[in-house]
Amino acid sequence: MLRATLAASLALVACGRSQGVPDRDLGGLVVAPPRQAAPIDLSRAAADPAELGRALATPEHAVAAALGPHEETITTSMQVREADRVQSDLDDRTVIDLGADRAFHAVYTNSADYGREVIFTGDKLYLRPRYQRWHERAPETPDEPEQLRDEMYGAGAAIWDLVEPGAELTDLGAVKLVGRDGRKIAIKLAPQGKTPPREALAQRKWRETRTVDALSGEIVLDADKGVPLSIKLDATIGFVRDNRHFTMKLSLASAVSRIGELAQIAAPAGDDVVATPERLREVDDRDYLLQGIAPPLRKNPDGTPLVPVAPAPAGPAGSGSPR
Repeated sequence: MLRATLAASLALVACGRSQGVPDRDLGGLVVAPPRQAAPIDLSRAAADPAELGRALATPEHAVAAALGPHEETITTSMQVREADRVQSDLDDRTVIDLGADRAFHAVYTNSADYGREVIFTGDKLYLRPRYQRWHERAPETPDEPEQLRDEMYGAGAAIWDLVEPGAELTDLGAVKLVGRDGRKIAIKLAPQGKTPPREALAQRKWRETRTVDALSGEIVLDADKGVPLSIKLDATIGFVRDNRHFTMKLSLASAVSRIGELAQIAAPAGDDVVATPERLREVDDRDYLLQGIAPPLRKNPDGTPLVPVAPAPAGPAGSGSPR
């Protein structure tokens, strides 16, 4: 799985989702093709939780396009209890620095002693799990570097999606933050929350009956672009799975800094890098078998889908034939 944010933790702990192919990699089977989003209505976002949710769901590459180079720091914590017993407890931290010509450096670490690090520079991706050597390869699709940043940035949208039915907003007006004009919005628990939306997937059905039991925080949106400059949220959610009652406590702090400063992004030292082959042929098999059913995963350099062709037969076992 590529995503290493709290959103992934929520999926594993609360949804019971298997660690299969991410929804975005299933093409149109699960996730609809992206459409051009309408600009954020700032006044509406200060009063309507759904419009605020649209702002928080802005992907990181769009935030970068709006603000220019910057550093993004995101810290989250999640604890799940059943009665007085702690079932899961995780703190994590993500830092994303942007350089010139799409270059970036992103680091994710958590209290479970897991982590990952990604560098993109010189049209090469360098990826490594915590404590491991770097793996070097070219991006598999033209927009893979931006997708990686978006995934590591996604905790804010994931948490807001959970708490939105119980949110009440108060417009606190204009504020100055990191040299930008912003709009501050106070978040608190609504006296009467909304019914959570229906969920199509069985593993997400628990979300239909969740309750938002506590909620507080503040969010600052950029006054010009409507993208998040700062997010602080604390929440408690109750939910039931398999007739068992759980309480989930969440916190999120996300902040933009160093706006306008290009980070110096360098490739790792050569003696700490190993070459990584492209995806295994299963990707080509999948694209060929799903012609006309789902968009192919492989793309041409210009981003258009690569027309699938029949995969070459695999070599005999033990032959060493390339895959």
